[in-house]
Amino acid sequence: MAWKKSERLMDTIKHYSCFPATGVSLRQMVQFGERPSTGTLFRASQFLSEELPIRLAHRVQELGDLPDGLNDMPSIKRVQDWYSQSFEDITTLPRPNLPSDVRERLVRPTSPNGRDSKVLSQTTHNPSVKQGQYRSQQTHSNSNGGGKGSSRRYYASTDDEGDWPPELNDYNKRFSRTLQGIKSRHDSVVTTVAQGILEWKRKRQRMQIDSNIQSFLDRFYMSRIGFRMLIGQHIALTDQRQAMEPNYVGIICTQTNVRELAQEAIDNARFVCEDHYGLFDSPKVRLVCKPDLHFMYVPAHLSHMLFELLKNSLRAVVEAHGQGKEEFPLTKVIITEGNEDITIKISDEGGGIPRSVIPLVWTYMYTTVETTPSLDPDFNKNDFKAPMAGFGYGLPISRLYARYFGGDLKLISMEGYGTDVYLRESLF
Repeated sequence: MAWKKSERLMDTIKHYSCFPATGVSLRQMVQFGERPSTGTLFRASQFLSEELPIRLAHRVQELGDLPDGLNDMPSIKRVQDWYSQSFEDITTLPRPNLPSDVRERLVRPTSPNGRDSKVLSQTTHNPSVKQGQYRSQQTHSNSNGGGKGSSRRYYASTDDEGDWPPELNDYNKRFSRTLQGIKSRHDSVVTTVAQGILEWKRKRQRMQIDSNIQSFLDRFYMSRIGFRMLIGQHIALTDQRQAMEPNYVGIICTQTNVRELAQEAIDNARFVCEDHYGLFDSPKVRLVCKPDLHFMYVPAHLSHMLFELLKNSLRAVVEAHGQGKEEFPLTKVIITEGNEDITIKISDEGGGIPRSVIPLVWTYMYTTVETTPSLDPDFNKNDFKAPMAGFGYGLPISRLYARYFGGDLKLISMEGYGTDVYLRESLF
């Protein structure tokens, strides 16, 4: 039976959309999840059961308020229904009835002096992001990881002495299964929203999207990164209670080896390049990086960004010099560690980008590929990774990933020669 939204549900969503989201930093997630227990996971479940519906409600309202008929596109309505259904799944999940002594333990600090023994680090503002740049228009939300959030807190400690009643563990499992279902439902969101933009462009006979839709997509996809980060982290922490993985707190690696990830991204990008152009040997890449360079990050995020940037560089080199060239100019990847950032520079000799075009490369759906590949919603559900190019999502999405945890992505091009891309990731 197909899911249908009710008027009562939409009224509830509208009510939730009036509340601000709470920013959660990478360091807060690590501090919280270092020693996951039944009690701390239940506290996290309580936080997420309040926080996630607020974030979902913001997106449902914004999708419904899109201008110029974009909100009426079939694919946009489909995504709005997914978000509404996920909101309902979380808000209707039955909570356990706990005796008063258990409720007191859940809010009791571990410190004997009656104060919280471990205060989580405050989230810090990303200097590359303007205040409110990715903020929902409905509220004074702060969901992009910068600044202080609302009164809800991502707690770090609880009184874990003794056993917890089985109801808590049962609820933790049910909540994690609910989040897994939501995560699966939302896998196709990026491609489906992109399909909605294409539907709108064809109906309105537009070549490019305007600044209002560009800003909406930035907010929407930044919110999606945060939403999936919270969900993925909670699911992983729940799973890690059975099997701990060295150097991992949920999906966050406290000792991410930058050189290993960069080499893997290089190998994958070269393979895709060879397959796409039918080359025996794609342009070579020289990696300059200390072998012991580590920092705390989400490896999947860094892999995604490096792969997208390297694909762009290799494609530019091949198309600038011709597929028949016996030996292509070398592409260089240089990685350094400073006091504040890890900086990754990718330098190619792919002919560069005209100055008038540079602003467009950050625009969604802008691509220099003549024929855009089909946007099958089931194709590579997580993101745009498999094809060599064609969707116009690689750079803008990668910049959002970089900015989400305090970094940034910059591009400097020399037309007639090549392009340098700087990816900075914050160490704080």
